[in-house]
Amino acid sequence: MFTRRDLYRFLLAALFLANAHRRLFARVVPRLCVDQLVATTGLPLLVPVTRHYRADIVVALLGVPIFSRKNVGGAVAAIRESAEGLRKLVTLQFAGGANPLRTHGFKYDGSLEEVLLVDGAAPVQAAYFGFVTSSRDENYDQARQRIFAAQKSRDAFTAAEGLHVAGSARCEKSSISLPDGCARDLAGLSDEIRAFFSESERSATELHTPGITAATFLYAVRAALRSVESHPIIHYVHNAKPYRLECERAPEPHHGDGTRFTGHIHDLTSRQVSTFRLWLDDPSGLPRRIEFQPRSYLRISLQSEPEGANRTTEQS
Repeated sequence: MFTRRDLYRFLLAALFLANAHRRLFARVVPRLCVDQLVATTGLPLLVPVTRHYRADIVVALLGVPIFSRKNVGGAVAAIRESAEGLRKLVTLQFAGGANPLRTHGFKYDGSLEEVLLVDGAAPVQAAYFGFVTSSRDENYDQARQRIFAAQKSRDAFTAAEGLHVAGSARCEKSSISLPDGCARDLAGLSDEIRAFFSESERSATELHTPGITAATFLYAVRAALRSVESHPIIHYVHNAKPYRLECERAPEPHHGDGTRFTGHIHDLTSRQVSTFRLWLDDPSGLPRRIEFQPRSYLRISLQSEPEGANRTTEQS
């Protein structure tokens, strides 16, 4: 869906949860590929299993931590599955929104939804829709100047829709600027962006995937976590570009039956590699802790918390 940098931006944006998770799956008019795929499968939609996270950050200069802050925002992950024989409908979502009171007025919002129709162990068709607050690439000094100048972000987003079928993975992207007065909770924001996206001009990219329906990003992570192999390798397509996810599994000695996963994302086009870590202790497959480093100076961790515990992330 996004470039590697856009993916980092999405992960950063998805740290911050607006108080709208009860409506994340409440779509009124099926008009995007994800909605159409759900509607055409004929399989029922079950109540999603969700997990909520508090976001903490550490800023380091030359590897030395110089600033840390807890509860700068939050995130929510959700999964649901329904099956009829060998046919299975899988929906996955990771989404969040910023608390400007904890981020010097910055507004970060993002969401990624995936829907897959699976026959046996292989996807037959997959669709996704996502958006993220548009952002600039910057180094530590630029970020510091922007933060302490308290410059506010614009309500501009990168949105993308994708459809994977046998032999082809297609992605359409658009830049969206929302007018003042749009809804600020995440579900309302998502509805606004969906409406603008359906009418916007888009750029399209397509990747040929002979003989297969390519997996999507969140589904690839889910497949790696559920694999019985100690070093699973999953290929997927994102933004009509090929990637390889390699994971290492290790027991977590200080957390009972917990497991730690280290994931390495290989961009097969640019040959760049990025790394994230997940800690699992829940049969749902949703991690209790997530760590990644979207910038050389910025480390972010998401810690699971009970629903409703993270009150300070709510936006006014």
